[in-house]
Amino acid sequence: MSSINYKEKYDEYHNKFWKLHHKNNELVSEINDLKMKIDIYERRLLSGEIKNISYHRDHGLVTHSDYGDIFFHKSKCNFNLTNALVSKKVTFHLTHSERINKKLDATNVSLCMKDISAFDILDFGIYKSDSESLNVNELSDELSDSHSGNSFVSCQDVGEESEEPDDNIKTITDARIIWYMNCKMNIKRAGINSWSNSIDNDFVFTWQKNKVNQTLFEKLKVNDLISWYMIGHGYSAIVRVKGFCSLMNKGDLKLHYPDKNEEEIKEHLEWEKSSNCRIIKIPVEFLSYTTLDNCIRRKIGWSTEDWTSGFRGPSAILPKHPKWREQVIEMYKDMKTAAGGSAESDPLASHKSLEHASDPD
Repeated sequence: MSSINYKEKYDEYHNKFWKLHHKNNELVSEINDLKMKIDIYERRLLSGEIKNISYHRDHGLVTHSDYGDIFFHKSKCNFNLTNALVSKKVTFHLTHSERINKKLDATNVSLCMKDISAFDILDFGIYKSDSESLNVNELSDELSDSHSGNSFVSCQDVGEESEEPDDNIKTITDARIIWYMNCKMNIKRAGINSWSNSIDNDFVFTWQKNKVNQTLFEKLKVNDLISWYMIGHGYSAIVRVKGFCSLMNKGDLKLHYPDKNEEEIKEHLEWEKSSNCRIIKIPVEFLSYTTLDNCIRRKIGWSTEDWTSGFRGPSAILPKHPKWREQVIEMYKDMKTAAGGSAESDPLASHKSLEHASDPD
């Protein structure tokens, strides 16, 4: 009578089970991938629900039962984005994303009218002026003929016509030069807010050391513009130079390093002297700005070839790309559209505070 080696049998079936388990997962993944391709190539109309709308109201996420959260941009909708639309039903087509490291986007996004009331449309100006007119019967049987789809369009058009021209856009358009400059900042969770101090006191900073920024005092002219970039985060401000550069004195350093006491400021000045490294203060007017966690990395719809960013070092650089000025105008608009993203209010008040990095780049 032969004995059975139960351990060998266990190992044998254990390995078979996990081999089939992994094979099954691969097949499921392959089936889902093929289903996705069919949905894309046959342009099947899918249904989902708006999960959220971005802070700038330029994009959002729609949730689908099979594909999860799918990105969509406002340019791919026939309606204006507003937070009132969260949880509303939509239909859309699936498409391959042009964004880096992203797989799917939703396009031709349309609202399900039975999920939207006429009052929502009137109150929030949901439909775009260039979208198809709405049939009054889709909204409410009680609406008169005078309240056709065109009346909803006109409600929005009135608001657009009443907007005053933005002088800062003309300033950007007419600027002699728009420089690119950067700096490094770190998030701190309590009390310290040197970025807010910079905005409140109308200055930005950079380092002068060795062969870096030795000619900055002559290079920057009054009324030049600077597109300011936070290293590791994105663009954070558009500023206009309004005075001559200077080396930071003790008072400036107290604003720049609000967490340091008198003795630490004195030690820092000694370190600057021994290291032959100084901080340059650039007096500016903030045309627009944003918080560190809302910096603009790259706008949707802009290719990596057309988008200017990522220069190394703190020197003032003059980008050569023909779309650089257009990019700055678009970033200015986005910053200003954000809650108070201009000199007229303070978007930093409810956010985490910031601290300049203690060491130069």
